[in-house]
Amino acid sequence: MEIKYKTDPLTKEKFIPKKISQKFATPANRIKYNNKKASKLNQERAFFDGPCRKSHSVLKSLFEIDPTKSHNMHFLMGKGVDFTASNHQANTNYGTLPAYYNYALRNIPNTDLYQIIKL
Repeated sequence: MEIKYKTDPLTKEKFIPKKISQKFATPANRIKYNNKKASKLNQERAFFDGPCRKSHSVLKSLFEIDPTKSHNMHFLMGKGVDFTASNHQANTNYGTLPAYYNYALRNIPNTDLYQIIKL
């Protein structure tokens, strides 16, 4: 029977796999490799995800205080809501609105007021 060696993607060391699907020499190498990969992806997305997360956090906290209250655009911007970085468009009873995860912002017509809508 021929011994088949594999190369660990993290350390480049040769090893004999215990299972046919094994890709890493050790579980620690697998964890480190996947953490590095996720970290790199998070860094690439940070310029966009950061403002979305901040906006979501602000909208969530304001909605929990009073879900019926409307807020001035400048107040929301001062709290950290980024009107240019929503992460999707949500279809609502009010039409398609910019959304930050599970909260959308609806501009009340002819005003600088915004209503927070939980999706």
